[in-house]
Amino acid sequence: MIRGALFRFGLGAVVALAGSVASLTPAAVGAADAVGCVRITGGVFDSPSNDNYMPYLNQEFVVIKNVCSTSKLMTGWRVNDYGRIHTYTFPSGYRIGAGVSVKLHSGTGTNNSTNLYWKRTYGAVWNNTPPERAYLRNSSGTTVSSWSEY
Repeated sequence: MIRGALFRFGLGAVVALAGSVASLTPAAVGAADAVGCVRITGGVFDSPSNDNYMPYLNQEFVVIKNVCSTSKLMTGWRVNDYGRIHTYTFPSGYRIGAGVSVKLHSGTGTNNSTNLYWKRTYGAVWNNTPPERAYLRNSSGTTVSSWSEY
């Protein structure tokens, strides 16, 4: 079977493919692997009070979950709203654990493994009406997940 592939595609194609795979860095492999594992699973766009002010800003959030069995590196990944008016970039070196959900709050707080903060002190991120949508983009800018409460 391998011999058949060599004849069909030529030895040059096999060598080129091997070179391409060998040139992938562990970070590139990890980032590519995260694409199918990490997604937005829910959230709250409209906090119960005036979501322009703290502490109500922290009551608007999106939930991002790693559904796979290994942690995923999120360096360079971003979350944005409809129209890309507001963009959050994951901290360098941030990993989302296997099976872990993390809440990305619009307001301020101390980041930890299950809560991240946009660090906004005024002004809601999420509109309280359609067509608002949260988008999760990988480090290349490709949308890998989106979610809307509406």
